[in-house]
Amino acid sequence: MNKALFFVNSKKYKWEDTAMERFVKQNTNNSNASFYPKGELVISKGHLNGSNLMKLSWKFTISSMEPNNEQMIYVDAINGDILGNVPLIYDNNTTCTAQTRYSTIQNITGDSYSSGYRLFETRSTTPGNNVNIHTWNCLTQPNYTNAVEFSNTNTNWTSGSWLYINQDQVALDAHWGEEKILDYWSNVHVRNSIDNLGIPITGFVHFFQANTSAGWPNNAQWDGNSHVMRYGDGDGSIYNPLTALDVVAHEMGHGINQFTANLHSSATNEECDALNEGFSDIWGACVEHWAAPNKQTWLMGEELFNNGIFSCVRNLQNPKSLTASEGQHPDTYHGNFWSNVGEPHFNSTVLSHWFYLLSMGSGGLKTNDLGNSYNLSGIGIEIAQQIAYKTESVYLYSSADYTAARNATIAASSFIYGATSYQTAAVTNAWYAVGVGSQYQYTFSSSSPICTQSTYTVKSLVPGDSVKWSVTPANIVSFQQNNNSVTLTKLGNGVITLTATINSNQTISMHVSVGTPYYLGISGISNLNMVDANDFQVLPGKSNYAYEGVLSLSDGVGLATSYTWSLSHSTAGKPVFWWPNGSSVDVAMKTINTELILLCTASNSCGSYTTYYLFSTGTILPLSLKPNPSSTQVEVSIGDEATSTVGTFQPITSEISDNISYSISMVDSYGYTVYSTTKTSKIFTISTSTFRNGIYAVIVSDGKNVYQKKLIVNH
Repeated sequence: MNKALFFVNSKKYKWEDTAMERFVKQNTNNSNASFYPKGELVISKGHLNGSNLMKLSWKFTISSMEPNNEQMIYVDAINGDILGNVPLIYDNNTTCTAQTRYSTIQNITGDSYSSGYRLFETRSTTPGNNVNIHTWNCLTQPNYTNAVEFSNTNTNWTSGSWLYINQDQVALDAHWGEEKILDYWSNVHVRNSIDNLGIPITGFVHFFQANTSAGWPNNAQWDGNSHVMRYGDGDGSIYNPLTALDVVAHEMGHGINQFTANLHSSATNEECDALNEGFSDIWGACVEHWAAPNKQTWLMGEELFNNGIFSCVRNLQNPKSLTASEGQHPDTYHGNFWSNVGEPHFNSTVLSHWFYLLSMGSGGLKTNDLGNSYNLSGIGIEIAQQIAYKTESVYLYSSADYTAARNATIAASSFIYGATSYQTAAVTNAWYAVGVGSQYQYTFSSSSPICTQSTYTVKSLVPGDSVKWSVTPANIVSFQQNNNSVTLTKLGNGVITLTATINSNQTISMHVSVGTPYYLGISGISNLNMVDANDFQVLPGKSNYAYEGVLSLSDGVGLATSYTWSLSHSTAGKPVFWWPNGSSVDVAMKTINTELILLCTASNSCGSYTTYYLFSTGTILPLSLKPNPSSTQVEVSIGDEATSTVGTFQPITSEISDNISYSISMVDSYGYTVYSTTKTSKIFTISTSTFRNGIYAVIVSDGKNVYQKKLIVNH
């Protein structure tokens, strides 16, 4: 009995539980009944060691609670060897202990039946659904119908308890892997098996197909015709048996593809096969990360090699690795190692490396084979896998190429997280990093004017992104930076250029108005056109007017959002018509001896500024500035000889009065009036010693005419 109990190795037996002992007494109406086993001397075969010899043996019925099981154990009466165990709970999922080759000891689910236990189970997936998993022994031949079941006489599929562990251990890896993959698709993506309709998961271990072009025995495949998995045993020198978790997940990923996007090559496009392989590598990484995070997620098939030469089949983190068994792969679309003949396994790494960068980031500033610089923060594999699945299951189509894949992932991310989300920005920039498409176009959260203080951020930043801010010119605002936001405080009026540099490799800029409009300059047509006197033109809505033109104003830097026009100075008896239209005004006059003052008030949300424009068809006298450039002072001289003009607009800084005198002002390049006075003489000096170096407009008006000239101040 001690031999039998040692073999069963349960944590707790039913006879050790008071309630169970009470139950068996009540149920049998026998106060002496007990689950405690009693030995019976019988004749039995040595099933456990494969012997057909009849042996004198002791039979014990062992009832255990942890795990819940009932079985008959046969012990050789002569030497104490365990001859066999027969389950008494038939055709039911049974928890088993499996000593896998690649994933240590794991709990798996088997099936108890009349001959023992086998690698078969019914597994729950999405709510209310169950899927059968069945792992077969194909006996190193290609015919599925000749396959037999993997079986054991007990629930311990371990060394010393399972007779066939040496040759069949990798079947445990396949079965455990199929369980984990089914669980992954159910729990993470709410998918009911590979086809989402509960298709059984069937795997054939020890499969061999005598076809060297298919790579057997160093191969594993999803058989899309029969909807089964098949695993080769490897050649024993380079490749181990191909039942590692990520390999099983990769091949089952081809099944996912078959029942979703169904990517397959056409006469005009071979990239869809590369996408098919790339998605399978993605699912291999995702399943391994989810079920066995201690493994090397980004190395595909890292456990298949023990020769010290190869580290993996493909390296998703570094496709150009020299230790991948398939050789170096491209990490850039049409970059180095790109297969021009369209070999899908090689070209697949552009997609799988995109997924790695999306999940993990680039780890700093990098440059791809096309010269694109990128610096990415990862969004995590948990988010990235949702985008990948939505892409393959909804947005991709069978003949898609890499451009279509990029568009599909952006559409998928936009659907799940939003078009301006950081996830969509990361998806886009990861494609740019592998050479497909352009960078994400970041935008600012606001472009509102700064009246006193405003805060700006960059939209769609990935957590972990860094931002460096700059402002030009620097004397209009002060700013305080807090990584992805900046607070600007008004110091003066003007327009600044706000620039954000993201992760040291991507720059965006915008113009921001600060304060009220401060200077209105002339743009567009500024002169009235004289109509030929011999062919007096009738203007639309302006009958019999000799002079007509459009004055268009601009504040030069975009501060104004609205314009209000009005007339100043007397226009009595002077036939003038004018038609304001936003930032421009259409003016018409009959005679040459006409003058008017137009006032334009430019406004924005911070305030307004009014400027004056003189139109005169009289004369403009010459204005001279000496010296020019000026250092300490400038002499202003107004000449006596008039220059005849016809219809010119001149800006001035204040309304002209009817008094005969000269009003003088100087305006700097920012539109500030830095000097203003009134003179009666035609020659006078202005001190420039306190002015900053720069270009100034000297404006002189005699009440009827306006004179303007540029002055350079240079100390």
